[in-house]
Amino acid sequence: MTAERKIQRFSLSWRIQHFLLMVSVTLLIITGFALKYHNTWLGRFLIFLEGGFEARGTLHRISAVLLFITAVYHLIYIIFTREGRAEFKELLPMKKDFSDFVESVRYDIGKNEKPPMYGRYSYKEKIQYWFFFLFVVLMILSGIVLWFHNYFFGVLPKWFFDLSQALHSATATLIITFLVLWHLYLVHLSPSNFPINTSFWDGYVSEEWLRENHYLEYLAKVNPEGKDKGEDEQ
Repeated sequence: MTAERKIQRFSLSWRIQHFLLMVSVTLLIITGFALKYHNTWLGRFLIFLEGGFEARGTLHRISAVLLFITAVYHLIYIIFTREGRAEFKELLPMKKDFSDFVESVRYDIGKNEKPPMYGRYSYKEKIQYWFFFLFVVLMILSGIVLWFHNYFFGVLPKWFFDLSQALHSATATLIITFLVLWHLYLVHLSPSNFPINTSFWDGYVSEEWLRENHYLEYLAKVNPEGKDKGEDEQ
């Protein structure tokens, strides 16, 4: 019995960025949740686990710095590296994404026999990237205002701080909802990935998975001549 062929989909640099983003956002969510709901039993429990209220604040700020570093790392990656520019180009919305969305809906309701053929990134993954890009920008900007409020008090009106506080809290809530209800399901809990897609860790996927989920990328990487092996078997 031959071993299942593995294909590298994500480079080490890509995986490092994802890992840093995952760690920083997770810590920010936990420490931020503890502050927002500090008067509940869960908030008090989280603060206890984090070493107290002051330690919670320190951990939250360290996580914020890590998120900022990750964002800068990502910008350097997509601007100054060939791989990063290629990845970013693949993540840009295209006309095909809109038609893929329509065809995907038709497939889900039984109007099409087959789902659309995706390239390296489907419209779902592109939406995740751009929504998270926006979330990170909003979190960093509002977080800077709140962190250094003493320096901005003499320059900015009070309503600006109230807006930053509301924006920071609302964006965090959207991130939690986005991660739990969409990203985790699509990446790990959907039928083709359950119970976990390990490519975020080692960068590799199976040839079968790539063929089923990103057929156009499969053709480019595994079968550049454009002839599906399944056609020979029929």
